[in-house]
Amino acid sequence: MPDRRVRATRDELPFAIRTARPSDAPALLSVHARAIRKLAATHYSEDQQAAWIARMSVERLREAMSARQLIAAEVTTDEGPRIIGYGQLHPVEGAIEAIYVDPDFSRQGVGQALCDALQERARSLGLPGLVLDASLNSVPFYAAMGFRRRCLDHHELAPGVRMAFAVMEKRFAPAAQAPRRVR
Repeated sequence: MPDRRVRATRDELPFAIRTARPSDAPALLSVHARAIRKLAATHYSEDQQAAWIARMSVERLREAMSARQLIAAEVTTDEGPRIIGYGQLHPVEGAIEAIYVDPDFSRQGVGQALCDALQERARSLGLPGLVLDASLNSVPFYAAMGFRRRCLDHHELAPGVRMAFAVMEKRFAPAAQAPRRVR
């Protein structure tokens, strides 16, 4: 996927969406943990957050890059490039497996840009739609992106630690066909 600049509004910094690289894994892991701690705290206990964070590692992110499509949102700062979010698509299952945004950049269009990019990739692969397991705090975001809640379920994050989530899906409209010319 070529890098794509995303135009920002107001005083927001412009950022780029690009394919994640193995060298990005530590920054992706940091975004993952910070997003859970700051943005999911309203819906999940400390134990749930800790177990959720512990399920991810630099090694797991690098492994995911070989079988899945990971994208990163990156902004240029005075200190250099900074990853401010990432998304993960499982192309075989037609599932968005992750969208995480650094809390310092939440509600600035980063999540939407990541979701749009993953949907664009899914459409380019000919997928009829996408499914995802949404953390309860992210259900309104995905609903605004056109996903519909199918049901509630739970993941067992660690022995005795369960996490509720919403199964959501979005079906893509069929591609418009060019009108046929009548001769």
